[in-house]
Amino acid sequence: MNAIPPEYVDRFRPLLPVGYEAGVRAYQAAASELTAYDLAEHYTRGLSFFHERFVPHLKTTLETLSGDAWQLDDYVAYAAGTDVDLMAHIVEAVAAKQNVAIYPGDWFGFRVGCTQTANIHWDATGGDLACLCVPSVRNGHITEGMLDFLNRSDACLLNLNLFPTLTPVERKRVSEQLLPVLDRSMLSISFSRGFGLTASQLGVILVHRDHPYRRRFHEQWTWFTNFFNAIAARAFMLLDLEAIRIQDTSRREWVTNWLTDHGLPALETGSYYVKSFQPDGELPAYLQPLLRGSVARLCFKPNPNL
Repeated sequence: MNAIPPEYVDRFRPLLPVGYEAGVRAYQAAASELTAYDLAEHYTRGLSFFHERFVPHLKTTLETLSGDAWQLDDYVAYAAGTDVDLMAHIVEAVAAKQNVAIYPGDWFGFRVGCTQTANIHWDATGGDLACLCVPSVRNGHITEGMLDFLNRSDACLLNLNLFPTLTPVERKRVSEQLLPVLDRSMLSISFSRGFGLTASQLGVILVHRDHPYRRRFHEQWTWFTNFFNAIAARAFMLLDLEAIRIQDTSRREWVTNWLTDHGLPALETGSYYVKSFQPDGELPAYLQPLLRGSVARLCFKPNPNL
């Protein structure tokens, strides 16, 4: 209560992304490349660009971020307007007949776009489809309990959300921990939060070519891919990841200092972007928007220029 006065509490519930100047520069360069021919050929030549240029670049980027723990050659990419659109479709389609489990306290967005809610549960025991952010927005970590949750499930939907904001050492460790479930997972990349590309968004999933959901949903996913966001895809390819890494390092230090200065635990692990705490006793009403169950979650917004 001493650390968080009422004016610090944002009543808007979603986790708000942090922008990067590198993202602005990438958008500007991407838009300047466009021609009228690109607009006319979006569903033909544009799809070739998506599969032949963008997807290999994305795979290489993720493999590098994983510390080369992941090899994604056997994974196929599909796209939609945003990662939320694509994940909502997957969860809705599976929940029509099977159980979907979301790790308790993790991202509400897995559920928010769905009408088939009877089979969607916040359940740490797992289900036919297990949904989890990497790292979890519950606390910015991947825990043994979360790994057990994924291992007990037939299929996994992993939203690579704050993944780029982890330190390289922790990213590699998390990637290695996820290897046992990778082939049965759909990797949904959050370009908006992990990379700050919010102005014109893009949703992409990578799924192993032999995944049963690919056989089941290939026709629908192929249709969605026609409408991929070429501006966001081009911007991602032009994004200076080293500039983002440097900025994330400064922000991580800022958050650590803020926590220490305000008398709160400052864990070095996990994403700097979100930190969660177990309150001891009742919290006043003004802090209730920070609660998810019994966990108080802080979403940090360092100065964008930091």
